[in-house]
Amino acid sequence: MFRLHPVHTPDGMSTVGEFRVPVEEFALERTLTTVPRAEFDVERVVPRGSDRVMAVLWAHGPDYDELQGALADDPTVADLQGLVDLDVEWLYRMEWTSGLDALVPALIDHSATLMHAYGSGEGWYLRLLVPEHAEFTALADRCTERGVTLTVERVYDLDERLESRYGLSESQYEALALAHERGYFESPREVSATELAADLGISQQALSERLRRASRNLLDETLAADNSPIAFSYPDRWRARSR
Repeated sequence: MFRLHPVHTPDGMSTVGEFRVPVEEFALERTLTTVPRAEFDVERVVPRGSDRVMAVLWAHGPDYDELQGALADDPTVADLQGLVDLDVEWLYRMEWTSGLDALVPALIDHSATLMHAYGSGEGWYLRLLVPEHAEFTALADRCTERGVTLTVERVYDLDERLESRYGLSESQYEALALAHERGYFESPREVSATELAADLGISQQALSERLRRASRNLLDETLAADNSPIAFSYPDRWRARSR
């Protein structure tokens, strides 16, 4: 998950929407046109100004040299760096310099969090989080005005979805996601519990309890389930996604 703007919803219900965006209206258009069987699973993006972002993503394709060549020749890609080579897929860090000038400002203006992005020759699939349901209408209208087509796949309340899928309340998810994003679980830690608690508007003791319960619930749901969605290995996750 990656956050373009902080989302704090102490009094409301956050809503998640899943959208499809045409290849030509988002990132890596040249690469996905050149290698239509390529797939990209974005781990994180960090804004580098109003016209570019730094992206860390997994790439999968029929041929490494073909994919590498397409990325190197893509005029919207800069500072391409290979981080991990697993033979069947590769982790890259790169800057996207074009294709986001319409969508990113709309996300920021409507306090949206881009939770996940997956791209292939069929288009990009985005999962967005907004503070309240009404923001989606305004967000979609803003994107349409700027030439971006958001096709709605589904919309649901975050709290209901998390409770049924992960056993997490919305507040537990927000604390866990923010801690992960800010590097709280890294060694050494990149942020203190005091700073995280202040960002969430709660006490340090409340943060500690929230993280403890969230971690326990998440482990209970994922490790105890026979059909856990994280219980696959490379390259199985690519096949699982396409079903």
